[in-house]
Amino acid sequence: MITETSIKELKGIGEKTEKLFAKIGISTVGDMIRYYPRGYDIYEEPVSISDVREGQVVTVNGMIFGRVQVSGNRSLQVTTMHVKDLTGTIKVIWFRMPYLRNTFQKGGAVTLRGKIVRKRNELVMEHPEVFYPPEQYDGKKNTLQPIYGLTAGLSNHAIMKAMHQALDGMDLTRERLPKELRMRYELAEYNYAVRGIHFPEDKAVFMHARKRLVFEEFLQFILAIRKLKDKNEKLENEYVIPVHPDIDAFIAKLPYKLTNAQKKVWKEIAADMAGEMTMSRLVQGGGGGGKKKVGCLAGFFIKILGSPRARWGAAEELSGKETNSEWNIIETHVI
Repeated sequence: MITETSIKELKGIGEKTEKLFAKIGISTVGDMIRYYPRGYDIYEEPVSISDVREGQVVTVNGMIFGRVQVSGNRSLQVTTMHVKDLTGTIKVIWFRMPYLRNTFQKGGAVTLRGKIVRKRNELVMEHPEVFYPPEQYDGKKNTLQPIYGLTAGLSNHAIMKAMHQALDGMDLTRERLPKELRMRYELAEYNYAVRGIHFPEDKAVFMHARKRLVFEEFLQFILAIRKLKDKNEKLENEYVIPVHPDIDAFIAKLPYKLTNAQKKVWKEIAADMAGEMTMSRLVQGGGGGGKKKVGCLAGFFIKILGSPRARWGAAEELSGKETNSEWNIIETHVI
């Protein structure tokens, strides 16, 4: 099995399920293993029934108390039972699962995990996951279970099942990063990381896996930017824009002083625009760092040559986002 293998090759995925996976961007096995969880569900230690609170997702152990009943009509059958421990009793309900009536036995031990809601002034565990017999829960206890982005008709369980097949069917031992690089930054091997991000045994495994995959994504991004820059640096600049004295007048009328970092970046941009080779520049910075202000200067710089596109771009950057006095200067000099 390779990354280009269609997910139809996975057991349990037919034409209908394939279309559902396509809605979330998964068509191949490679797409599957790169579809990382959006979060994790921690299977914690069970709590006493008396300690459950509305809105919580909890696990409880108990004995089945009384009969399991099914009510409602065919379109919405509700299965109800009560579970009791030494501290209290809680009502449990499932929707459209009437077969559970024949699954549970009165007085039998069971472990349930679900959300606590309030119905008619009573705390109820709604549609919980069932571990029957209770020993089944031991295998999941204290583990992180992945939560994936879903679409209507596609369950989290279906994605997990397909993900296990994809991870087991692919050869993930082929390493992408050099060993020296992994050792220097203490990065996990790819095989460990991709399995650990989907099905981490604990938080430490998750953090180690995440560190490797995030590092790799940023590395790919940086290399792509550098490759693009190298390519553009070889292109001759057909629109040389020489430095113009009106820029200094514009800067002097701004209601603030540029920071040293902004001045440095602006000088570099001005030099690039007046240079012989095409400019390729990415301005990075945190929120409120002044990136738009530097971009506005570049737009004004181009406006001097009479470009209407630059006039619109510079105005759009500051419209509704900066101070009124700043906008008046843009209206005077740019529009």
